[in-house]
Amino acid sequence: MQKSYVLITGASGFIGSYLVPYLLARDYGVIGLSRQKKNSSDHPNLTWIQHLDELKTDQIDYVINLAGENIGQSRWTKRRKQQLIESRVKMTDQLYRYLEKRQIFPKRIISASAIGYYGIDPLEQWSGLCTEQSAPQSIFMSELCQLWEHAALNFKSQHTKIVRFGVVFAGKGGILPQMLLPIKMNLIGKIGHGLQPVVWVHIQDILRAIEFLMINENKAQIFNVVSPEKMNQAKFAQIAAQQLQRKPLLTLPSVILKMLLGEQSQLVLNGQYVQPEALLEAGFEFEYPYLKAALKDLLGHR
Repeated sequence: MQKSYVLITGASGFIGSYLVPYLLARDYGVIGLSRQKKNSSDHPNLTWIQHLDELKTDQIDYVINLAGENIGQSRWTKRRKQQLIESRVKMTDQLYRYLEKRQIFPKRIISASAIGYYGIDPLEQWSGLCTEQSAPQSIFMSELCQLWEHAALNFKSQHTKIVRFGVVFAGKGGILPQMLLPIKMNLIGKIGHGLQPVVWVHIQDILRAIEFLMINENKAQIFNVVSPEKMNQAKFAQIAAQQLQRKPLLTLPSVILKMLLGEQSQLVLNGQYVQPEALLEAGFEFEYPYLKAALKDLLGHR
């Protein structure tokens, strides 16, 4: 059987660093696009490039577009917002224009987005449940996702699937270690009133969902990649404390986060409940649908 080749943008980033070995283990040929200069590999099926012009083959069966700077890394100043937009929109546009120029039409392009698309609940009641058909909002986190998705879907000749990721939990990297640290130190459990949604997904289900969408035909174009379990921050803290055998008593007042982070505090204090409706309808089965089992797995690998 002829080997399938996958081009991954943002291949040295958080999700990419898990996806590359996952696909190599399944005998895909992987071309990793990364701005980092020191990437090299002795693996016969892995090639690193820094620029699209370094591509030496037109045999690109799949593309996974993960490029984009970390949205939680630093405060959302005007300059930082522009960097976040450009790192997603500009790279995505360049990728598609390059493919069109070379007349490369992969079987599938999986282009990343995020559940920030659905914005927040200004009333902080969180009584609704967002699906792929739910509307976006006119706030920065949502507008960023809208621009990102539009950059990909603008190229109608390509077979694109958009994946809106929740908060990705992994044993190494990502936000989970930071979320667990105050609990691990037996200091802070609840943040604010604790009723705000925590919409998460295990890294293993991210990888499995990406491959599932690569190789399976499906009419849907947008997919929420999130755990089907409805979880709020207080419940997350409770389950995490049980796994860590801790009993943190303190609550972090929301006003402190708002003072420190400004608009960016919405990532922690607000959001929307999101359901992976299209993914479930397509027949995907989560390996880790429940937080307790997910944390048990991830903490066991530390």
